[in-house]
Amino acid sequence: MTAGAGPAARQEAARLLGVDPAASAAEVQRAFLKAARTAHPDMRPGAGPQERHDAAVEFDRLLRARDVLLDAARTAAAGGDGGSPAETLRAAPRVPSQSLGGPLVVLALLSFLLVLLVTVEQGLEGGPGAPAAPSRPVSSGRP
Repeated sequence: MTAGAGPAARQEAARLLGVDPAASAAEVQRAFLKAARTAHPDMRPGAGPQERHDAAVEFDRLLRARDVLLDAARTAAAGGDGGSPAETLRAAPRVPSQSLGGPLVVLALLSFLLVLLVTVEQGLEGGPGAPAAPSRPVSSGRP
């Protein structure tokens, strides 16, 4: 299955993912994720080398099927004329990424802010590690 796949390839890809050949990008992505949860080799940690290889081949087929259907959905969204790849990508709806980059960056920033807040608070309260407050001389009561 290639990016410029014809109707037969789209039919096969749709059958593999269990969606309609004219499914939206969101429906295709949802079906892919559902199938990938069972087909991915990492989901079979106790499997032997041959079973993991077979799972990897199946997962690759799912990836290619998703790509074929997403390309078809992008072409339909771009007006169905199959313009240039750049035009198709610009007109395509964005499928959210499942990466951890965004949440990890937010977590790191929140951790930094928490440490900064605790450090500032300890400095204001004279907690551990805070500089000692200057002492005032004790007066004897005489002027």
